[in-house]
Amino acid sequence: MELIGHKKVHIVPMGYEIDRIELPLKRIGADKVYLITAEKETEMGLRYLEELDRRIKKIINAKDFQVLGCPIWDFQKLMSLICELVRKEKLGGNFVYINVSSGSKLSAIAGTLASLMYGATPYYAQTDRYNIKYPDIENGEILGITSGVNEILQIPSYTIEKPSDELIKALAILSDNGGRISQKDYIIELEKSGFLNKVTIKKSEKRTEVTKKGYAKAKRQFFEKLEDKSWAVKTGKGRSSYIEITNEGKDTLVTFIKVACVEKKES
Repeated sequence: MELIGHKKVHIVPMGYEIDRIELPLKRIGADKVYLITAEKETEMGLRYLEELDRRIKKIINAKDFQVLGCPIWDFQKLMSLICELVRKEKLGGNFVYINVSSGSKLSAIAGTLASLMYGATPYYAQTDRYNIKYPDIENGEILGITSGVNEILQIPSYTIEKPSDELIKALAILSDNGGRISQKDYIIELEKSGFLNKVTIKKSEKRTEVTKKGYAKAKRQFFEKLEDKSWAVKTGKGRSSYIEITNEGKDTLVTFIKVACVEKKES
């Protein structure tokens, strides 16, 4: 039986780098590697991918090496993927490292934020030499824009609040209902999905009413929090008012819905 947990997992956005990707895996140690590439790599990018594939498979088992295509210039999708990977591996009991020096500045920002939210360890591989002269291939060897690694710098870990899974899933219900729904109908949908309980009364086969306590509970648990975060706004007055998703709420949902749905692995 294969043991799970306590593995060293690296998340590595791919840029035109070789040593900055390979050497940290050797020095820190690696049991599993996710290499994030563009969905459609350039001809040069494919040459780097081929070389990295060869080198990384000398460090870890091929089955523990995954290449994941992503729209790397779409921050929301890049951030969503990295957060999803971090959370999945952390729930599996593994140590997660993110290389914030191997890809673009955008991937470095996404990797750092994901680390702060979900408890991964970001690191920066300080290069030994910049290869200013091109092409990248010298004497038949692919070099990358840098060569060698002097030191691997662990970035200090601070903590920032990650979005609540419950709020993200509540936001998804709002989005699935056209992005605008009455308070009453929203509460009924939240109860159907298991996020609220004992908040409605069945008056007849076709008529369901929300109790006074139900409105108060939904307001306290969901509506006020969604408004405080600017993910939703209330329009109208009283119980006949509507809850409407904002552009910020839409962006948050796109980024974190897959992360919120990650479940803990069975051991």
